[in-house]
Amino acid sequence: MKNILIVDDAPMIRELLKSVLEAEGFAIVEAADGEEAIRLCQDRDIDLSIIDIFLPKKGGLQVMGELIKSDKSHKFIAISGGEAFNPEAIVELAKVFDVVETFTKPIDTRKLVETVKAALAD
Repeated sequence: MKNILIVDDAPMIRELLKSVLEAEGFAIVEAADGEEAIRLCQDRDIDLSIIDIFLPKKGGLQVMGELIKSDKSHKFIAISGGEAFNPEAIVELAKVFDVVETFTKPIDTRKLVETVKAALAD
């Protein structure tokens, strides 16, 4: 079973993504902020992280940068939306970390599931 970390400060987004991905057979770990995400990745074997760009304590870009330093093969999907900024432009910033894909909120869950399956296919 593949382990996915969902990092978002919005409980409703985490719950939505968790229920959709668990229904597809993935094991889900959740974090509400960037510091918690880093701790969880140090304690668990995470196959892919879905990370919101705007997070409390440590932003999503900073989290991706720190995780890449410790595991160059770590896979990411970046998400963003709802901010006063242009969410499409914000998720473009994540591409420096060679993200699998970027999504803006509201997230197309069918496309997300397809993307996660493709990224984790052995």
